[in-house]
Amino acid sequence: MEIWLKQGKKQLRLPILPQEVGESGEQDNKTEIVNALGEVNLLGLPKLETVPLEAHFPEKPMYYDQYSGYPSPKKCVKLVKKMKKNGVIRFVVTPLINYEATIEQFEWKYVDGTGDIHYTMQIKRYRRPVKKRSTKKAKKVTVTVKKGDTWAKLAKKYTGSSKNAKKIAKQNKMANKKKPPVGKKVTIKP
Repeated sequence: MEIWLKQGKKQLRLPILPQEVGESGEQDNKTEIVNALGEVNLLGLPKLETVPLEAHFPEKPMYYDQYSGYPSPKKCVKLVKKMKKNGVIRFVVTPLINYEATIEQFEWKYVDGTGDIHYTMQIKRYRRPVKKRSTKKAKKVTVTVKKGDTWAKLAKKYTGSSKNAKKIAKQNKMANKKKPPVGKKVTIKP
């Protein structure tokens, strides 16, 4: 198992694995009392998962290190603090977890005289807000009238409904004409 904190080009693989790694998540369900039925559970949406981590950054190599050549404890603390401040990270626990997250809480301290820095960290999954769909405004269209065209045919073809025929004729200042003149340029606004 490997644990990674990644943010852009910066990344940190935890040199010492925590004793335990687990994820907790809740559902935002509500309980209501319904007459003649009793208590019912109304299902809500899932809340964001959290992962608590507790371990240490070693000053000197240990037999239980995950890899060699890791940064010093001070550099690890600086990097985690910087990632926390900058916001969203990629949190990876191989092979089960790989998602965007934030570092919600980070506490560190020297415990003994070894130079090791002990820490606790709270990782929370990050879910991006859904972007509003932009509604495209239909552009006005200029059409040259051909033989056989009627206001109703033009309206149906360019707006989707022949009911817009009077509106199109009025927009083109030809409301009193039954048919548009052949060869005339007509503007159609949806």
